[in-house]
Amino acid sequence: MNFSVKQAWTTLTGALVVLGAFVCASCMVGPDYEQPTPIPVEPFRPVEGAEANAKAAELEGWWKNYNDPMLTSLIERAEKNNLTLQQAVMNIASFRSGFGISLSQLFPSVDLAGGYRRVLSNQVTNQGSTTQATPFNYWQYGASVPSWEIDLFGRIRRGMEASKARLEGSVQAWRLSLVTVRADVANAYLAVRTFQAQLAIVQINVDVLEQIYKVNKSKFKAQTISQIELSTTAAQLATARAMIPKLQASIQQQCNGLSVLVGDGPGPMQDELRNPTAIPLPAKFVDVGIPADLMRRRADVLSAEMDLQAATAEIGVAKAGYFPELSLMGNFSFAASDFSGLGNWSNKVYSFGPTISWNVFNAGLVTSQVQQKQAIAFRLAIRWKETVLKAASEVQTSIGNYAGAMGQMQAYQTGLDEIGAGFELMTARYKAGTIQLNDVLDFQQEVLRVQVGFVQSRGLAAQNMVELYRTLGGGWETAEVPDAGRDAFEKNGPDMLKSMPSLEQQAQATPAT
Repeated sequence: MNFSVKQAWTTLTGALVVLGAFVCASCMVGPDYEQPTPIPVEPFRPVEGAEANAKAAELEGWWKNYNDPMLTSLIERAEKNNLTLQQAVMNIASFRSGFGISLSQLFPSVDLAGGYRRVLSNQVTNQGSTTQATPFNYWQYGASVPSWEIDLFGRIRRGMEASKARLEGSVQAWRLSLVTVRADVANAYLAVRTFQAQLAIVQINVDVLEQIYKVNKSKFKAQTISQIELSTTAAQLATARAMIPKLQASIQQQCNGLSVLVGDGPGPMQDELRNPTAIPLPAKFVDVGIPADLMRRRADVLSAEMDLQAATAEIGVAKAGYFPELSLMGNFSFAASDFSGLGNWSNKVYSFGPTISWNVFNAGLVTSQVQQKQAIAFRLAIRWKETVLKAASEVQTSIGNYAGAMGQMQAYQTGLDEIGAGFELMTARYKAGTIQLNDVLDFQQEVLRVQVGFVQSRGLAAQNMVELYRTLGGGWETAEVPDAGRDAFEKNGPDMLKSMPSLEQQAQATPAT
């Protein structure tokens, strides 16, 4: 009885349908992922000067609370041009491709091939002599499936789980980068404004000391003061002048860092921020919510959880090594001694069938691989807990730091209100000769310390509020995820058939809100 190709194909198709149904119903070895148990953390404690309101934090566009158009502009430019963000976008694209690689293993790989050979073969007779046959042409083309693994025990599907979790983790890493870049831009900008305010105070102090030095020079010529008193004034003036280049260098340093954050080279940012403005402060203190909110909002916590999920799936990949692997192989082609014969159905050649392989002895290799993956997952579970606790700690610390800076600023403000009138009176009395030079210089140094202290504490309060916004982890909720990660959280993973923009377009896309 002749076994036709049609019969073979029907048999193979039926076998694949039955096998596919079996695979779909088959188990996946290894543990299924379960979300970590929430860590009990007590509510944030209020600090004198700063409440810890349990109301949900409103973090969207937090930088706009500073009412500073320049700050808003810089953050928008960073969102568009920051190179760290662009790297994070490419990381998402890379992990999306990684998921596609894992997904492809579920399907057969089909190779098409064709070729021509001129063949001459020798024939050996029963008596052992060799006779030479006539050379002939050999034409061949067709398709083959080298080896198609049937995922009986979930090795491939667990690998897909791990790839999907890593893709989701890369989206969370991008969100973390977005939150961090915004905060870094705000901190650098506030540092520039703080140094500029300090510089203005020091320059005023230098002007005052120069006036005192001129008066003392005249008094020294008139022999009404000693050389020691004149030298003391000169030393105070030199010390004040020395602070100016140091502050100018600090301004330049912060501007250069800010330039990198917005994707520019050094230089133009100094011109852009040349004119000083007041150090902006947010209009109100932000609600901080409860620690449990951080586990749903902090991108680093979410990313740590995705790492744990991927590691859990990897345990299943390793455990699949305990079980046999079933593969299908086959090919179908036409072969003929003449090119025109390639279209002749009678010149068909085919073979197909399953292969079962089972690594029954490997000297404990699979067991060691499973134990390694289990240890990695256990470590990542511990790291997730640590990340949650650090997140809560950072928020509590930021609340305290903001309150401390605001308390300092208020104390310095009170001192400034009392010192202002006294300094003018002190200067007038010295010019009139009713008080000593040392009294004026000592008082001048106290005024300088209070003025600089006020500016520093105001800048610190503004930066500590930025840090609080950062530690609360928000502001990304309405930011549009890059194209490569937009469907990362779908149940079955991203649609790998969907057309994607070029990598360059993806990198330069702004996270619209």
